[in-house]
Amino acid sequence: MLLFLTLTVITSGLLIGMVVWKGSRDEMKELQMTYGNSFKVTAIIPKTAEDKRLWEETGDQPGYPQYRYKGSKVDDELIRRIREVEGVTAYCKEYTLLSTYLPEIDLIDGLHTYMEKEEEKNGGPLDDLGLTTPWLNKKIVGLQGCTDSTLLPYFRSNTLELIEGDPIRKGDKYQILISDQVAKDNQLEVGDQIRAARLYYPALDKMSREDKRKEEKLPITVESCFTIAGIFHVNIGQYINEWTVEEDIANNFMFIDIDSLAEMYKADGAKYGEALDPLYTASFFVDDPARLDEIITAVKGIPGINWSDYDIRVETSLFESALQPLESMNSLVTFLIVFLLAVCLLFLILVLRIWIGARKKEIGILISLGETKGRILGQMFLEGGILLFASLILAAGITAWSAERIGNGLLDQMNYREEKASQTDLIEEPTSMEEVEIMNEQFQLKNEVDPVEKLPCRLEVSEIMVGGVLLYAILGLVVWLESGKIFRTSLNELTR
Repeated sequence: MLLFLTLTVITSGLLIGMVVWKGSRDEMKELQMTYGNSFKVTAIIPKTAEDKRLWEETGDQPGYPQYRYKGSKVDDELIRRIREVEGVTAYCKEYTLLSTYLPEIDLIDGLHTYMEKEEEKNGGPLDDLGLTTPWLNKKIVGLQGCTDSTLLPYFRSNTLELIEGDPIRKGDKYQILISDQVAKDNQLEVGDQIRAARLYYPALDKMSREDKRKEEKLPITVESCFTIAGIFHVNIGQYINEWTVEEDIANNFMFIDIDSLAEMYKADGAKYGEALDPLYTASFFVDDPARLDEIITAVKGIPGINWSDYDIRVETSLFESALQPLESMNSLVTFLIVFLLAVCLLFLILVLRIWIGARKKEIGILISLGETKGRILGQMFLEGGILLFASLILAAGITAWSAERIGNGLLDQMNYREEKASQTDLIEEPTSMEEVEIMNEQFQLKNEVDPVEKLPCRLEVSEIMVGGVLLYAILGLVVWLESGKIFRTSLNELTR
């Protein structure tokens, strides 16, 4: 009975550990297969324009110089050559057109709306904050251009969900996606139009504060009308207060087609002296995530491209936060399995030694009756196997009942620990530049997939067989070693 109970405890612990370990590995693999199927290519561009080999100053507006980048870029030719690599199935070219003025759109209130109200209260500008035109800035956002909005991280992670209309696709012209909140506040629907413009800052800086309030007097370099192709909903909460800039608020995000963005960018640049191309980035998607590293190696092998000028990295930002609890859990379960086996097997050896040692007289009698050592050993192997088989049946029932409860309880704890570790104290009023940077981070929309909340802890025949074979091998080894000691004892000592 002691041996049977010992085997049952060890077998149950081993099977539960194997099932939970396999469940966590399966979910890790599922995350990687779902979200780890892309890599991003970005040109490594210096942040300053001091290197004359890479930058050329251009434009004809004093005080507003343009710089043409002469180094390696992510352009259509590079994208074409990467797409020719076997396994690359799709791509998304991206760029954000900053400081775009939307004259007729009321955005979700943020910093500039708050500052405008403060100016009205004080009866004058809040120049000490450097925000001298809040009534203008509250209508300025960045338009995020892409060739396929369904491939953007926000939509792939379901942080943003298209609820009406169509996504942005390659070949679209002057199409835009807006949030349901902005659509509701401005009584807009799919098919309506939105006016977007770029302001001409050399003239804007010379205008009086009063003239800047008048839309008809605002200097515009380029103006375009976008048709609302689709409306999206923000699926997660975002921390917002009066310090949050309007363009950082998820409900103020807007997405447009990349061709229209390029036209606006060039037309705006022409006003300053030269029409320049945007400096794009691009994400590429593969048919088999298991071959992602192999495909990236093939991309880096494309001849005639100086890959030291580019940063190529696997897109893991979407699922890193969901992967971390599973990795921690996997490591913990691995340690527990090894620890359980080490401790319990020592106890199993002790119990087996007692079990075999108590049968010395029985073995001596059997030998005196003419039984061979092989037959006696075989009988012990059979008895041990029968006990192990019975314990496997009981342990399988215990595992089927408890593995999912234990696995998901452990996962809940790991998710909780990860959530607590990622939380920081909210800063309402920063007192230093370091706190300003931390405060800005707390406003950023977390573009991550939801953490895994349930593990598929299903016991399979293969796990029972692996556990049974492993334990039977250990049991047989101990029986053989301990029986050997008895067989080397004289018959007289055995039968006394």
